[in-house]
Amino acid sequence: MKYDYIIVGAGSAGCIVAARLSEDPSINILLVEAGGSDRSPVIAMPAALPFAYQSKRFGWGYQSGPEPHLDGRTIDEKRGRVIGGTSSINAMIYNRGNPLDFDGWASEGLDDWDYAHCLPYFRKMETFSGGADEFRGGDGPMHISRCKAEHKLYDAFLRGGEQAGFSVTPDHNGYKQEGLHVAQAFIHNGLRWSTSRAYLRPALGRKNLEVKSKTTVSRLILENGAAVGIEISENGQKEVIHCDREVILCAGAFNSPQLLMLSGIGNPDELRQHGIDSKAEARQVGKNLENHPGVNLQYATNYEDSLVSELNLLGRAKLGTQWILTKEGLGASNFFETGAFLKTRDDVPFPNMQFEFLPLTRYVKDGKLVAIPGFQFWMDLSRPESRGSVSLRSANPNDAPSIVFNHLASRQDLKDLVDGVRLARELISQPAWDRYRGKELAPGLDAQSDADLEGFVKANLGTSYHPSGSCRMGADDEAVVDSEGRVKSVRRMRIVDASIMPRCVTANLSASIMMMAEKISDRILGKASLPASQASYYVQPRASADAGRRKS
Repeated sequence: MKYDYIIVGAGSAGCIVAARLSEDPSINILLVEAGGSDRSPVIAMPAALPFAYQSKRFGWGYQSGPEPHLDGRTIDEKRGRVIGGTSSINAMIYNRGNPLDFDGWASEGLDDWDYAHCLPYFRKMETFSGGADEFRGGDGPMHISRCKAEHKLYDAFLRGGEQAGFSVTPDHNGYKQEGLHVAQAFIHNGLRWSTSRAYLRPALGRKNLEVKSKTTVSRLILENGAAVGIEISENGQKEVIHCDREVILCAGAFNSPQLLMLSGIGNPDELRQHGIDSKAEARQVGKNLENHPGVNLQYATNYEDSLVSELNLLGRAKLGTQWILTKEGLGASNFFETGAFLKTRDDVPFPNMQFEFLPLTRYVKDGKLVAIPGFQFWMDLSRPESRGSVSLRSANPNDAPSIVFNHLASRQDLKDLVDGVRLARELISQPAWDRYRGKELAPGLDAQSDADLEGFVKANLGTSYHPSGSCRMGADDEAVVDSEGRVKSVRRMRIVDASIMPRCVTANLSASIMMMAEKISDRILGKASLPASQASYYVQPRASADAGRRKS
């Protein structure tokens, strides 16, 4: 087949771009993925999430660090190396982001990336189990379910939040994000609903779409300042494949900048250190990297009150059997069925802290994830100030990129996380928790001072696996791509993935990445953008702000 477009990466964005472009039978597409098939029960069963995360078969095995502000620690970064990419291994949590995120992008010169222009594409991509309205879609490929949240500890989390003065928002992906909420998930009919399942599989029968899996792209082929193809490595053999229109990178916030630099696109001074000839100067490639850093807070509770009581040997057998036969029960849950977006301070217009609640406590023992009676929630920063970078370790495409986030380089980030721990303790101190609350396991009640809590945060900081920004989209000259994802320094090349986000969104990234893929696909096809939405959204009046405690 002669290709018009080559798409690198069959992940959250790549599956969507391939499916949408192949709807035009006159366009021939090659989709290249380094990983293999996603047809595995470990991926399909939502409750098998921990096994998907830990699988060496389905992941890149990347680590960030050494992190200079965390005493040189390294941190695991889960990235999917499989059809469907990270949408095939992630926690399936569906959070779009705050409308102010996208209006913030627009304020920096990306006019058509404001919330009014993004919302129609969120609606286009989804079918929401709660029904369609001005915020939610009703006929898109991505099926989004509202979690059942039936366990008593989920209810305690929500009631405790209300008792602390916060509201429970009916749809945090609708009019108002801020507050506590029953979670939503990429789960449908008891199955993980990845972009592979939603977009790519229905498109595989099209004659104009070819998929090459287990195929590594070693570099991009440039001629006269334009991308004309890729060099691949397949079964130890190198091959150059050409295309007539564009090469589209959907390889993610780590691998997209790595591929650019391996191909001579980046900072010439840094490329020269690895013996790579500069083909196009783009000094911001790999810069502006950010993530959502956070920590787990853990509490003990009685065995019978924790979900662990349903996950003993007999319970696990029941879970697996019920899911295999009916796709129902605990096997159909990711267990993250309630959460919250809250503020720790009143000088920000957006919730600067995200919480994801689990009715059990987990820790790693001898390399395995072990559940014990208790409850915990992951707490992370929605809008960290610290920035890092992706760079090359060598000119060898088989070497992992060097990833350093510079977590806690900003003093404000550390302060916000300490304040987040105090806010979490306030939530758990409410009467709704009196019959369930046991010993505080982490950070532990002996950690009370700012110094104690700072030490806990630094020693235990991880991330939500939300890397973004390393090939920043912008209207300024230093941005790597323009508002349509086109690489500014090279013709006939685009990037469509989290790397082009100007700022990380106040949420898990998957939904926003999918929205971006839908939106840019229309631009590639020359279609007019969907009409801007007229839906209004909640903004807390500055004058009445009280650390996020405003009921509405």
